[in-house]
Amino acid sequence: MPEDNSELVFAFPVAVRDDAARLASALPQPDLFAHTYQVTVGEELVRIPRRIYHDVTRIDFASFSTAQIELLDCLLTRHHDGYVREENLRKILRSNHPWVPPFVVQLVGEYVIEILAAIRDGLGNLDPDLYRAFLRSNPQFFRLTKQRVVSYRACYYPQSEKSKYPGFEVLNFFDTLIH
Repeated sequence: MPEDNSELVFAFPVAVRDDAARLASALPQPDLFAHTYQVTVGEELVRIPRRIYHDVTRIDFASFSTAQIELLDCLLTRHHDGYVREENLRKILRSNHPWVPPFVVQLVGEYVIEILAAIRDGLGNLDPDLYRAFLRSNPQFFRLTKQRVVSYRACYYPQSEKSKYPGFEVLNFFDTLIH
């Protein structure tokens, strides 16, 4: 469990940790910290927060470089506010950096249908090679994501046809990438 913002640097590969460290040091400290999940990006293990609780109104976005903003957009897809998650997801869907897929795929296994629809609608913008590599490197994470999609649909959207539920549409796309 992260104890302060300095732990946020471990959500990204070593290649961008300097930018992640600058970003983390400039973020306001949240009152609450959440557990992390671990995935492999390339050959590296990263620890991504399940949720972050930063007050976005206190973030000075203008003080960050373009690279740092993309890292921040990734982190904000883990924000406790679903609107913040969705807004920042839309910013990273076109990214072709290897640290982005774990943030996008995690959102597929969550319950906010508007976020699932945004991912489904953005599938044409995803780099197939990048997502294929990530999914193949993280088969347990992908299996868990699939289980969550099944569970959340059954719990929150049982009336929706499976074939038209955005989570299954995204999973079908991901399955075609890895098979």
